[in-house]
Amino acid sequence: MSKVFLDTSFILAYVNSNDELHENALRLDEAENVLSKDCYINNNVLNEVLTLTGRKINIEAAEEIYYGLIDSFEILNEYNIFNYTAKTFDIFKRIVGPNSKKTKLSFTDSSIILTMQESNITDLVSFDQQFKYFNKINLIGLNYL
Repeated sequence: MSKVFLDTSFILAYVNSNDELHENALRLDEAENVLSKDCYINNNVLNEVLTLTGRKINIEAAEEIYYGLIDSFEILNEYNIFNYTAKTFDIFKRIVGPNSKKTKLSFTDSSIILTMQESNITDLVSFDQQFKYFNKINLIGLNYL
């Protein structure tokens, strides 16, 4: 079975019917069978999803989503990666460079790239366009915007 890494933007759009990309996420899943694949996230994505769900919906929804995520997806522990923070910062620094105000790439996004590289995952499900600049990532999602 193929492996996919799920970004926060897809997860939030999928679970929140009030999200402006909710219908896009449903169409993406239906067309690509995303959630029938081996789905992976890391702790940073988990943290983002829970924080944003708690803010945008409520804490009960965040808790329900938490249990759904840990039951359905493999949570990759990025902190098991040797020199994780330094390697993530290297990616962050290389991508952001001197144009820090011109990119939306976050440190969490950099951690996704590193986690995917270290886990030999090439497919990323995301609505975030900044990932399209990485040749080694097969970005699934932009066609559904």
